[in-house]
Amino acid sequence: MQLMTPRLIVRSMHEGDEQLYCDLFCDPETMRHIAAPWTRADAGRAFRDVLKVTRAAPPRALFLTLIRKDTQQPIGLCTLQNVDEARRQAEFGVMVVPAGRTQGFATEAMVGAIAHAFAALPVDEVWSRVALDHAVCERLVIGVGLVRRPGVLAVGRA
Repeated sequence: MQLMTPRLIVRSMHEGDEQLYCDLFCDPETMRHIAAPWTRADAGRAFRDVLKVTRAAPPRALFLTLIRKDTQQPIGLCTLQNVDEARRQAEFGVMVVPAGRTQGFATEAMVGAIAHAFAALPVDEVWSRVALDHAVCERLVIGVGLVRRPGVLAVGRA
């Protein structure tokens, strides 16, 4: 899968993305609002599992790599996962390397990936988890049109 946004190429994750994946999931600053940073060994195992899930038929999730068009460098990851066909929902997540933050890349990736989800997946709703103390991420998801649902926040969805 590949889609284009004004500044990004968003494509399916492949073996060459392992370093980026591990760097993000092992970085304490990146993981600050998500969970404890992983070890390299744990991140490597998770990465191999991600490739299996992505390659399942039909795919159980979309794990995507964000590449800047101008530099051709990978700058982040995003995912559409936890697809619930009965409820017609999927969860969206995004992580961007420190050098790519605060430049609108996460917003751009989110808009493109959600548009793709509505066009290609059996979903009518996309949701995202937001840590209670992560105002930047909350502004991101609200800025692209996701809404906070009363009573849902308590279980981690906004």
